[in-house]
Amino acid sequence: MSHRQRLERLTDGHYVLPRAGSMRAEVHAFLSPALLAQTNEALWQQAAQAASYPGIVGLYLMPDTHLGYGIPVGGVAVTDDVIIQAGSGYDISCGVIYLQAHGLHAADVADEDKRRRWIRAVESRIATGVGSHRPRQMPRFSEPQVEEILRYGAKPLGVDADLCERQYIAIDEAALDTDRIARARDKARPQLGSVGGGNHFVEMQVDRDDGSVWVMIHCGSRGYGWQTANHYFFAGAELRGLPKSRREESWLRADEPLGREYWAHHNSAANYAVANRHVIVGGVQQALEDVFFASGEVFYEISHNLVQQETLVLPDGTAKRGFVHRKGATRAFPPGHPDLVGSVWETTGHPCLVPGSMYDGAAILYPLEGAYGSACSVNHGAGRLVARGAAKRDLAPLQGRIDAEMRDVVRTLGGVEIRGIVGNTQRTPLDECAHVYKDLDAVLGVLEREGIARVAHRLYPVANLKGTD
Repeated sequence: MSHRQRLERLTDGHYVLPRAGSMRAEVHAFLSPALLAQTNEALWQQAAQAASYPGIVGLYLMPDTHLGYGIPVGGVAVTDDVIIQAGSGYDISCGVIYLQAHGLHAADVADEDKRRRWIRAVESRIATGVGSHRPRQMPRFSEPQVEEILRYGAKPLGVDADLCERQYIAIDEAALDTDRIARARDKARPQLGSVGGGNHFVEMQVDRDDGSVWVMIHCGSRGYGWQTANHYFFAGAELRGLPKSRREESWLRADEPLGREYWAHHNSAANYAVANRHVIVGGVQQALEDVFFASGEVFYEISHNLVQQETLVLPDGTAKRGFVHRKGATRAFPPGHPDLVGSVWETTGHPCLVPGSMYDGAAILYPLEGAYGSACSVNHGAGRLVARGAAKRDLAPLQGRIDAEMRDVVRTLGGVEIRGIVGNTQRTPLDECAHVYKDLDAVLGVLEREGIARVAHRLYPVANLKGTD
């Protein structure tokens, strides 16, 4: 019997894969019947393997889940004393930050020419792509400043702690040597403040209901995080006796020397990612002021590729500390969670920022009590249906139609009709178009029906910048 056939349905949005064979924990999957039908046996095989890691006590799949490596994307692994490197992957602390453009309404951004001017203004102020091209207006950082960021994230930038999932993750200085991985350290200074390529972006969005204007920035720890992750995948595989071809399955005990070393360097990459997003904010704010004469205020910032030590609230109401690995999943602490005590989000739960696709938009969620059943996690996006290579190959004949979709789409947002989603690329990236992603509203619907989170804002893109250099 296949793993998929062994699934047990608890509700129309909650399935369980019982323990079998080497599995140390059952797998809880939050999927509608339609989203379940989009999964295949390879995903469930990977989920069963992920549930077999030493030290694992729970594995949860969000409704955007799809096949990854080590742990499915959209997967949340909870462990006692083991760190699974695939739980952060290569882009450690990839995440998003939202700015709200105060004083702007849908009517103010309906003009296509103005939106194009804004795109050019952003491009002149921030580094897109790999970050080799740095506009003159971008801030420069000294090596000592970079060292401080690697240790304290957004705190040296003066960012309010309530605007971040966390300002920084504390680091064991005895285990950190920022010169240990030369390829990582060499990337840190030149790429600080850059967006990157792939699915990373800067996007202007409009709230469907009230017409408010927002800007979402999606990026991570850049080359510093990638080189750090790559180094420890190889080191972990060597320690565990795995062949290099299976290095992404490696894991580390938190109390062993390599585990302490990885944890320190992982956290430095996470700190870098948080600071990176906040550095980019400055250029976006300047562009809003120059083109729309509006101020952009940071609303919140959060990661969705990260391992964190958190307070776990158990079914009997007791609490304990553990490692929560969110590989393409977003933290979702509901009101009253012990780790929110003393913050401005204590009585509401913190915001969850969820990008979808460059056509179908994004959402801001707030966690509900049901989040305790999903390891205090929600999805990190809509979820990919088509791999990048396959998208570029198979959708090539549809390029013209897909370009027209972006150019001609008409939506009524906040009572205002807005035509088209303008971009900074000549053609719509096929590996990022709407056709390669699941339906975001179907994904969000599972969370709402299961009482995991509520949708507070449903936003749609009107201008999008992708990394191009």
